[in-house]
Amino acid sequence: MQPTLTLTFRHVARSAAMEAHARDVASRLQRIEELISRCHMTMESLAGGAYAEPTYLVKIELTVPGAQIHADSLRADSSGHASLYQAMREAYDNARRQLHHLRSDRARPS
Repeated sequence: MQPTLTLTFRHVARSAAMEAHARDVASRLQRIEELISRCHMTMESLAGGAYAEPTYLVKIELTVPGAQIHADSLRADSSGHASLYQAMREAYDNARRQLHHLRSDRARPS
């Protein structure tokens, strides 16, 4: 089952390349957990100072039976990434770890 994918762009120009990359990320997550029914990705540019380069944040919200996964690309110091692709990779890694953890919890006998 293909999950419903919703993309939100905040202060980021929407592009076909970015949409294709987001679909690829959703597809890779689907290979980890085939029961994902909803995937919502938010790509956001965080305001820098007047002369600072913008940084980027990506949030991924997944719905799977019995659980909600909330993953983002924030660093430990709450800063964003210099590249939107870097931020997407970090959010993907975070979601992937949570899906693996969920799968291992389901596999444990009660």
